[in-house]
Amino acid sequence: MVRRLHRLGIRSGSRLTVVRQYPFHGPIIIQVDQQRIALRYAVFQVLIGGR
Repeated sequence: MVRRLHRLGIRSGSRLTVVRQYPFHGPIIIQVDQQRIALRYAVFQVLIGGR
């Protein structure tokens, strides 16, 4: 998972902006450096330190 996120441009200290959050633990759309990426809810929780 870490390698995939690095390839997408998400690194430690990257500024993430939540663009859209779907209900019922659906996907989260984030924006990083002018690109939008959809993440599973569980992956997003790990990124923000929720788990």
